[in-house]
Amino acid sequence: MTTGAWWLLVGVALVFGAVAGGLGTLRIARLRFARQLRRATEDVQQRHVATLDQLRAAQVRAQTELDQSRNSFKRQLAVMAAEPRAALERAEERLKAAYAELDRLRGKGTPDTGSAELSDGFAATRPMRDGM
Repeated sequence: MTTGAWWLLVGVALVFGAVAGGLGTLRIARLRFARQLRRATEDVQQRHVATLDQLRAAQVRAQTELDQSRNSFKRQLAVMAAEPRAALERAEERLKAAYAELDRLRGKGTPDTGSAELSDGFAATRPMRDGM
């Protein structure tokens, strides 16, 4: 072998070595990148799952609060509807007691000879004469 051929062989070997080294380096870089990409993907997926769990828990809490508010509102409406009814019943009881007292007082006094007219739609009452 001549010196020129020797240098040519060394040059070709160096080029092949550089190409092989470059390809090996590129393969190693790809493997590292794939490993980093996998780690990043898993990390993002774990964060996503954790965020979804937090959102689901928040949604459950909000739904529970909404149900409680609805039930509380329904109870408040029932109480508000019952108050006028109870007041009306109390007023009716007082009115019945007052009418009973009037009937009792009328029974002690002299009977009224006048007749009450029922043409106006109100209850017939007798005027008080000579006190009670």
